[in-house]
Amino acid sequence: MEQVQVWQGRFGDPVPLFGPLPGVRTADALAYEFGLPERFEPRPGRTRLERVFVLLDTGVGLTLPCWRSVANAHGDVIPGIDAAQEEGTTWYADLLHVTDHGREVVVRDLYIDIMVPTDGRHQRLLDLDEFADAIDEGHMPIEVATGALRRWQHFLDRHLHRDRDPTARWPDFPPRAIEELAALPAPLGPVVTWEG
Repeated sequence: MEQVQVWQGRFGDPVPLFGPLPGVRTADALAYEFGLPERFEPRPGRTRLERVFVLLDTGVGLTLPCWRSVANAHGDVIPGIDAAQEEGTTWYADLLHVTDHGREVVVRDLYIDIMVPTDGRHQRLLDLDEFADAIDEGHMPIEVATGALRRWQHFLDRHLHRDRDPTARWPDFPPRAIEELAALPAPLGPVVTWEG
C-alpha cells in the first residue's frame, strides 16, 4: 500500500478540483476520505467522514454513505439512502474518469450512478440523462463516453451480473479488491471537509 493524494470533481469542472484528499492505494484499488459539513447527520456510531473506494481497472467509485440526512440551504431536512434503517445497506457506485499519476490521482464523476442495496431490494440505475446531456452539449468527448460505457459494463458484469440469469448470491460485491482498504482505520490522513 502507498499513500496518495486525490482530487475529485465532475467531468468538465474547471480546476481547481476538491482536494488534495488523503488516500491509500493498492495495486487494483484506492480509498480516499473527506469530511462532510455539519448539515449532514451521521448514522448512529458513524462520523461525517466519508470513505470512497475506487476500482482502478473500471474507474468506478463506491461508497456506503455515512450520513442519515442532510439539511438543504433552506433548512429542510432531506433523508439519505436507507434513512429509516439503523445501518446503511445500500452502496452507491459512480462511473468515473480516472487520471492516474501514481501518487496523485484525479477522479471525475461521469454522471452515471447505481444504488446497490445488499439486503435484497432491487438496484436503481441513475442519471443516464445527465450522461447523454453532457455528450449533446459537447462537455464530454465521444471517446471518453464510449470508453466509460465499456468500463461500466465490465463493472456490472464482474460485480453485479456475472451470469446471464440472476442468481441468489453476489458475484463479487462489495468487491474483494476493497476489503483491505475498508479495514484500514480512519482517518487515512488529515481530514479535509467538503464545503459544498
